[in-house]
Amino acid sequence: MRGAVAVTLALTLGCSAVAAVAQQRDVKPSTDTAREADRSNVGTRSVTGTVKRTMDKGIVVVGRETGEKDREWAFALDTGTRIEAGGQVRGANDLWQGDPVTVTYTNRDGKIVAQSVTVNNR
Repeated sequence: MRGAVAVTLALTLGCSAVAAVAQQRDVKPSTDTAREADRSNVGTRSVTGTVKRTMDKGIVVVGRETGEKDREWAFALDTGTRIEAGGQVRGANDLWQGDPVTVTYTNRDGKIVAQSVTVNNR
């Protein structure tokens, strides 16, 4: 009788363990969508500094956000980026190394994209 109980108990535990392992394999990793949304879109922010380098589709600025230390920022420029100097709309080719600028940007899909670049008193 003890042997039958032991075999039944062993089979029950074995079957539940197999079911648990199978269930774990089907579980997909959970994601925190709120946290992902935060990383992919920080809202509109701004950096004030000077142009270090210009490129075909971007600029590098050494500057800071309010209350932060200076650092290097690489901004992508797209067709929606507005560049303004002296109250006039300009093109990316009008930006020069050393120009004092304020860049308003957003974070889109992990890419820092300049929404507007304003050249401050050349």
